[in-house]
Amino acid sequence: MLRYRIVVLIALAMLAILALPTGILAQGTTSINGVVFLSDAATLPSSAVITIQLADVTQAGVPAKVITERVFSTGGAQSPFSFSLPYSPQQISQNSRYIIQGNIRVAGQTLYRTMAPHTVSASGTPSNNLQVTMVKVANSSLPQSSAGTQPLLLAGTLLLAAFAVMALRRRLM
Repeated sequence: MLRYRIVVLIALAMLAILALPTGILAQGTTSINGVVFLSDAATLPSSAVITIQLADVTQAGVPAKVITERVFSTGGAQSPFSFSLPYSPQQISQNSRYIIQGNIRVAGQTLYRTMAPHTVSASGTPSNNLQVTMVKVANSSLPQSSAGTQPLLLAGTLLLAAFAVMALRRRLM
């Protein structure tokens, strides 16, 4: 019985320790909310993954410094896609310039990305109802849904042929 109480106390202590950073983070965060639209009426496969980022682009000629990002699967849903991008106001400087940027990838290939910067206020106040349009990347196309099935079809055909040869041999014996 004593061993059971010790295990329960340890488990509760671990839960409290794990929940502490989340509680602290939740108190000091705000979020940017918006909707991602596609520039065309393409249908995305269910494996499409959207990445949306809040980035500092103050220094010209230097890659944007990502403040926070969200990565999520479309799960078969189609455009428009809602997003909420939490961030800590302590990471925002009044003298810096921030944008929302992102992309949509399928099987590691970028199909869409933001082309025009979506400037975000550095005042520390949350931004709501942003409309982010992603444009199709040149020379990109959606992977065929039947990609990878040709080797399986060939293997299945060879397997059936092998069974037919075995059946024919048995019949002749």
